[in-house]
Amino acid sequence: MIETAIISALAPAAVDALKTLFGGLGRKIGGLSVEDEIKIQNATVERLKALAVLDTPVGTPSQWVIDLRASFRYFAAGIFVVGGLSTIFVAPTLAPLGIEAAVAASSFIFGERMLLSLKSTSK
Repeated sequence: MIETAIISALAPAAVDALKTLFGGLGRKIGGLSVEDEIKIQNATVERLKALAVLDTPVGTPSQWVIDLRASFRYFAAGIFVVGGLSTIFVAPTLAPLGIEAAVAASSFIFGERMLLSLKSTSK
């Protein structure tokens, strides 16, 4: 069970590290020039602008919709935690699996928050 908590907490940092590592290796192996990298970054910026335009709602959505979208991952993690812990009472034979699900969900949320706080303090 402790392995699941540790792996789930470190997963966001590991994914970020792999993205950074393979992005740098790809640039070195591919031999991109500075001009090519600038073009790629500009294309990425334009893509993000297009996605932002598509994601912008028409008019002003209700405040509860805004709040629900902002807190969806916490609701989902809460469902995993409550569902996982309830297996202790509902299906005791599945209790270890339920506890693993509860630990993984909560550790992932805390690990992601830890990674974001470390990234913001390092800049």
